[in-house]
Amino acid sequence: MEGGEPVWAPYAPGTLRGLSVANMNDGISDLLSLAELTGGLKLHEHRCLIYDTQEQQLAAALPYLRAGLERRERCLYMTDENTAATILDALRKGGTDVDRSLQMGALIVTDKQETYLSQGRFDPDWMIGFLTHATAEATAAKFSGLRTILGEMTWVLGTGISTDTLIEYESKLNRFVREHDARVVCQYNRNRFSPELILGVIRTHPILVYGGIICNNPYYVPPDELLKPNQASREVERLLNNILKWEQSLGQLRALAARLQTVREDERTRAARDIHDELGYALAAIKLEFAALLRDLPTVEGLVGQRSQSILKLVDEAIQSIQRIATELRPGILDDLGFVDAVEWVAEDFQARTGTEVQIILPEVDLAIDRERATALFRILQEALTNVAQHAHATQVRIRLAGQDGVLTLEIHDNGQGVTTEEISANKSLGILGMRERSLLLDGEFIVSGDPTFGTTVKVKIPTAFRNYPGGEK
Repeated sequence: MEGGEPVWAPYAPGTLRGLSVANMNDGISDLLSLAELTGGLKLHEHRCLIYDTQEQQLAAALPYLRAGLERRERCLYMTDENTAATILDALRKGGTDVDRSLQMGALIVTDKQETYLSQGRFDPDWMIGFLTHATAEATAAKFSGLRTILGEMTWVLGTGISTDTLIEYESKLNRFVREHDARVVCQYNRNRFSPELILGVIRTHPILVYGGIICNNPYYVPPDELLKPNQASREVERLLNNILKWEQSLGQLRALAARLQTVREDERTRAARDIHDELGYALAAIKLEFAALLRDLPTVEGLVGQRSQSILKLVDEAIQSIQRIATELRPGILDDLGFVDAVEWVAEDFQARTGTEVQIILPEVDLAIDRERATALFRILQEALTNVAQHAHATQVRIRLAGQDGVLTLEIHDNGQGVTTEEISANKSLGILGMRERSLLLDGEFIVSGDPTFGTTVKVKIPTAFRNYPGGEK
């Protein structure tokens, strides 16, 4: 094809050559997040899956095909790393009626020789024309659209096709999906492509799927920019604007998080006060009235006497529960006596509840800390001790509080089994995430380190204008 219409090479399910059954479906159920991400691809979207293992690749491809078939879309799969037999057998094991889909023309599995290289060479414009024609055929056949996985892009390896040519094709795909009823997923094995090509892949896909997470790609370069002259100048402008937008968004999110933390603490303070004052006083009044009633009655003995004492005991327990709940919501000692006394109270309470020995190292002089910082550090201390109780299996905990040169340091160390690097960075470690975010909201530094021999250390450093007593400003 030289400057004219693309040559259309008809394809049909019958063109698939001898299929053998291969078992590649094992373990895909453990990668449900990838299945959800690719299965929910919207019309006119062009996504890229960057994967490290075949399990990840299949976990994304198979649900994507099934979703397309369920929506009555024509699904085109271009294989390379897997054979057609592998894909079809895996679909069968997942419950798909493969034979019926093939017979109806709803599912087409092909390879690079029948598509990308059917002209003896690769031409991005011819391939876009191929997909355009395929989409038109799908519509004419009363399918709701063409869902195509240009997956297993390893087909390009060893063909001599330049990186620039492949990236040109990927960029033009964005125009194609915008103008046609199609959904496209490109799959790149990160271990088999050069970093330079993967960088180009990232720049040409508006949406990336990597590590089980779907990402709106801030590094995406639209085709109108990538394929035109003076692209470097345009990209510099775009990247600088992205940096500004990122910082502005991050600042807004942090401001919102800080506001939500303040509102939450205010609500907890109000709830603690209401529970303590209203319910606590009501139960105390009930106890007094009931005790007075018993004194006014003739001598109460037997079963009635036992029940009376049982009622008084229940009221006492309810009062204690109210006091405990109110204290957990917002310890009055934090507002009445200050952060240092609150640290001592938390340590004593933790030792009494868990039996873990607690050592406290406090500054020789009092530290006057504003309410916002005191609350943040108090919650961090509570969360750290909760983690110790639940996970560390420690016998000793050391809490150190120090203030020097305008920096307040809170350190919690235990002699337990030690948190791992994976646990620190895991998305499920919400306690650590919460402690880190509280620190960042106050421009602080949050450090967690663990060692199987020496346990876990949580250290928080927050800049603050505290005063040492006696002596005024430090």
